Amino acid sequence: MEKVVIFDMDGVLVDTEPVYYRRLEEFLISRGYHFSRAVLDSLVGESSRKTFSILKQADSAFYDSEETYRRDMRAFHRHHRIAYRELANPHLHQTLNQLKDTGWRLALASSSPQSNIEQVLQELEILPLFEVIASGDDFKESKPNPEIYLHVASRLHVLPQECHVIEDSTYGILAAVRAGMRVLAKRDERYGFDQSPAHQLFDDLMEIPGLLQAAVFDSLH
Repeated sequence: MEKVVIFDMDGVLVDTEPVYYRRLEEFLISRGYHFSRAVLDSLVGESSRKTFSILKQADSAFYDSEETYRRDMRAFHRHHRIAYRELANPHLHQTLNQLKDTGWRLALASSSPQSNIEQVLQELEILPLFEVIASGDDFKESKPNPEIYLHVASRLHVLPQECHVIEDSTYGILAAVRAGMRVLAKRDERYGFDQSPAHQLFDDLMEIPGLLQAAVFDSLH
């Protein structure tokens, strides 16, 4: 049986979600848009495409085109750079290196744009650790559609049921479960995530190697 683990990025490898949340709110206010806390909370973990769709549904006067919205967002971010190294979750490098050293194949499936994923992984100096990387740019439907996880399994030439997924958001967990994969969820109570569909919850990345090893042992007995 293959030892495969697929990571989400935001909220799992790096605690970017609070920063993205504040930056998005600041951007929207700077453009004269005001949305409720419930709407903003619903955007956590979403792809750029889905974010635009939700905001457009909430306010019909929002941007006429997604392309213009994304262009303005990119310009805003260029003037508000994020120090990703400071946002790495505790024990990130230790955990990933331990997994690699014990024979686990690592992949990443994130709703973020490819350019953002590469920037984060390069700044954290972990890009070479991942065998396959899939981004929200590659798919019409974002999580909870399982397509991104099935795509990663296909590229790794493994069955979905051989894959373990590390997630945090409701939609991310559902996507992996619907793909037929086993899900470990990093506990997060800040945004009202429903993490109950996950097979197990954990608090620290250091717990992952032991949880994965136990799951492999159980599957063989």
